[in-house]
Amino acid sequence: MNIEGCPAPQNITLVQRLQSLVGRTVTVFQPGFPQLTQTTGKLANVTASSFTVGSTVVVIQTSFFIVLKERVRTTKPFDVTATAEDIGELHGKLIRVGRGFIEFVQMPGRIVPTLFPLNIFTSVVCEREHEE
Repeated sequence: MNIEGCPAPQNITLVQRLQSLVGRTVTVFQPGFPQLTQTTGKLANVTASSFTVGSTVVVIQTSFFIVLKERVRTTKPFDVTATAEDIGELHGKLIRVGRGFIEFVQMPGRIVPTLFPLNIFTSVVCEREHEE
């Protein structure tokens, strides 16, 4: 896993971040064939190794990302490019880097946070926004 140019991670783990979302409605995307599967439901049962969205159990050590249903409050002045083998390249504005995850708003697109575990990315590159 290669992280370049991003600010230092905040002292919050992926599991802690997920625990703070228990009871909220989220959409989890999991790579699969022939396409990404998408499950929307309430986040529950967060443990060190898995969590549940609706009736789907997601193992933390697998590929997934979560789109939250809340508008983002603040982003940091960094553009993010995150690349994962089975998802491809995603672009966005950085919200935070945590321990084992990165949170950003996908661009172009909705202004809701996307939570990505760092285990699925081959590289994450942050670039400071260029001042106009």
